[in-house]
Order: sequence, then structure tokens, then C-alpha cells
Amino acid sequence: MSQEQVVDTQRATESQCSIWSTMESQPIEPIVWGRLYGKNVHIKSLDLCVENFTVGRAEDNNLTLNEGNVPHKIWCRVSNKHFEISRERGDLSKPVYIQDFSRNGTFLNGEIIGKNKKRILQDDDVISIIRADCKAFVFKDLGPNNSSGIPDEICNNYFISAKLGSGACGVVRLVYNRRTCIKYAMKQVKKNILSECATITNAKNSSKVLNEALIMKELEHPCVIKMHDIVDKPDSVYMILEFMKGGDLLTRIVSKKRLSERISKLFFYQMCHAVKYLHDKGITHRDLKPDNVLLDTHDDETLLKVSDFGLSKFVNNDSVLKTLCGTPLYVAPEILLNSGRGSYTKKVDIWSLGVVLFTCLSGTLPFSEDYGTPVAEQIKKGDFSFTHSAWRSVSQVAKTLIMEMLTVNYNQRPNIDYILRHKWLKDPEVVRLGRNLMKEQMTKSAAPEPNSDNENFLEPPVKRRRC
Repeated sequence: MSQEQVVDTQRATESQCSIWSTMESQPIEPIVWGRLYGKNVHIKSLDLCVENFTVGRAEDNNLTLNEGNVPHKIWCRVSNKHFEISRERGDLSKPVYIQDFSRNGTFLNGEIIGKNKKRILQDDDVISIIRADCKAFVFKDLGPNNSSGIPDEICNNYFISAKLGSGACGVVRLVYNRRTCIKYAMKQVKKNILSECATITNAKNSSKVLNEALIMKELEHPCVIKMHDIVDKPDSVYMILEFMKGGDLLTRIVSKKRLSERISKLFFYQMCHAVKYLHDKGITHRDLKPDNVLLDTHDDETLLKVSDFGLSKFVNNDSVLKTLCGTPLYVAPEILLNSGRGSYTKKVDIWSLGVVLFTCLSGTLPFSEDYGTPVAEQIKKGDFSFTHSAWRSVSQVAKTLIMEMLTVNYNQRPNIDYILRHKWLKDPEVVRLGRNLMKEQMTKSAAPEPNSDNENFLEPPVKRRRC
């Protein structure tokens, strides 16, 4: 390697790693989150320790390509800023992006990225410039390996990031599609612990774990969570779901103590449309609760989606459900009264909706062990009250609707069509807002995903251009 090449390599590393403390004027040890190895570019390996590392002909890039490190016939077609590799704040839990800024092409593993488009890099990816066969660099990811035990079918298509949460039957992780860079939530449900889940009984056959996935694949509604991918393995089922950055409804209620009647009505309106859609499709959710309701954003006025169909089941119009399940605080009395041996219908979802609305409006539960008697006995008797101070600011019509939904006799309990026609929901402003949110979601779903390969990119001609 010539002295000029060594100087260029040293300058690239030094320029990105010269981070100094403004407080103590002492150098801060940079976090090296990636490494570039020269393949057909004559450079030493480069540690990546700045958030955005640029490569191109211009002198202000972190790595300047010149005739000393690339052949002239390639160099003369390199753009001033050819591509950029970035990792947000150098955070090792975040993915590494490569963005193509070139006129003549940046390729990842032989496939063109496309001008101004991004892809997510993974360990040992090969970066080519100008032509697919001009392999310039090999990328090494120095972040932790979060994909241990995850099937290759998922790891090859998704970057596995931080854990979002876990429950009795599964773990949820944040993942990124490597091609589109879109965030998703990956739910892993382990088959060998299904029989231990408190909310599922008679899980004798591991194929039952696919129940949630098979249902969700058929669903298409703006207020119902969408599944984008599924991988079935002997030990687990992996579902790639929409990522809802606003968190769940329970967290929202807890953080705000309680929700205003207007926002409660907006959320309830959307939940009812989701349940209406499910019931019309012959599906009973059976585990409706604030934890299973996800919000699109952190705004008060936001889209809502019902999730977690692990307890759902397809039923015929005149069929009954016979499985004892559901979260105890939200479960309908007929389930407890029959101990799972009797029959119950879609009206169990109406009861759960009543409990959810009660919780939204007051920040309290209608039934709880804290109230002195066993919660099961309270539910069987429909023993609840509006004595909490929060109810002073809630309209009587809202309370009436809750009382109707929390009717112990399911034959007298209203169905979802009745609820949607209820005068409490005949609020023009809330209805307009709810419809607009759902309409926007439908429009968004119909739009092509960013970075999707709608365009037929042609590899730039090999013919040499004048420099």
C-alpha cells in the first residue's frame, strides 16, 4: 500500500473518531459499532464510530475514494457522496443503515439499492460500487447478536432489536425489515409452554398455537392489528405484526390516571368497530382488555388497534364456545358460572368492552380483590358501583351504557350492533374523528411501502464515461 493510501485511511479513521468532551476537554472513548474491510478498495480496515459515515469522491467524506485506492475506470464514476452508513447515536441495539446517494449505483450483495433508498446492513454484507461485480467493502456488525435461536427465515429478512415485552405465552421484540427499514413487532409463542398458560386450557395439540396466526392472516381492518409474516417451527411460532409506537391502552390509562370522556369515547368507538368486524367474521376475541389494545401514536387523538387473538376461535353463527379462558378481571360471568363446562357466545366480548370502558373513564376496575369479596363472586353477581370521585364528571348516558354491557344475564346483554347505535356514541365530532383515523389508516395500508422495489432499476452501463 502506498504512503498516500495509508494517509487516506488514517485520515478517514481519525476524522470520525475525534470526539471530545465539551465538559472536561478530555477525549471520550468512541463506541466502535461497525467495521469496514476493503475488498477491491485498497484501504485498511476502518472502525465505524460516528453516527453517519460517508464514502465518496469529495474531500469532506469520512472516507474519500481516489485513484490511489480504486481503479481509475471506477473512480471516475464515483459520486461526490456515493453512500452513507449510519447507526442512530451509535446505539448497538439499533440497526445499521446503508443509503445510496450515487448516480451510478451502490449494490448490496449484488443487488442495487437505488438512489436515496436505504437498506439495513448485516454482518458480512458485501458493498459494491458502480457495478455489482465491483465488490468494494465487507461490513462487520460489532453489535450484540440478538438473533440467537431465531430462524434464518426471519433473521435474513429482519434485524432483531430490543425486547418490547413478554407474557405467559410469548416474547415480543422490535424488528426491522431489512429491505424496507419498516419497524414491526415480532411475537414469539413457544409451543411447549402453551399448556402452562393460565388463560388456555386443553392445549393438548401444539398445532393450536397456530390458531392466533391463522385468524390474523385473514383479517383486514384499520382497528385490528395486521400480521405481515409468520414462520412456524417445531418449538415456536413467530409472527411479524404491525408495530404500534403509542404503546398499549393500559399504560396510557395508568400514565394519565384516567382518560377524559371524549378520548374514552374515541377509543371505545374504534374498539367497537373492531369487535363488530370480528363478530361479523364469526370470530370471538375472548380476551379483550386494555393490555391487548394498542395505540398508533402517543397523541390523545390516535388510531387504536385490537390485538392478541390467542384466545380467539372461529365459530358458526349458531355455535357456542366451551373453553374456560379469559383474564379473570375482564371475564364474563357466564364463563365463571359454568366453570367452562357450559356454553357461551360472543356476548362475552360485550362484557369485556364494558369493563374496558369503565376502566378508561375512571382509572379503576369495576371488579377487584381490593373490594373485600372474591372477584369471581363480584363478577357473577354483577356487583360494581360508580362511587369513585372520577364518576362525578362522567355523563349519565355513559354510565347507563356500561350498566347495559355489564348485565349478568347474557341474553339481556346487548350485541355490538346495539352498542354502535347507542346515543352515547352519536357524537358527530368523535364519529368524524374516528372515521378519519380509520380512513387514513386504510389509505396508508394501500400505499406502497417505502423502499419497495416498484421501479425496475437497471444496472448502470459498463461503458466508461468521460471524467
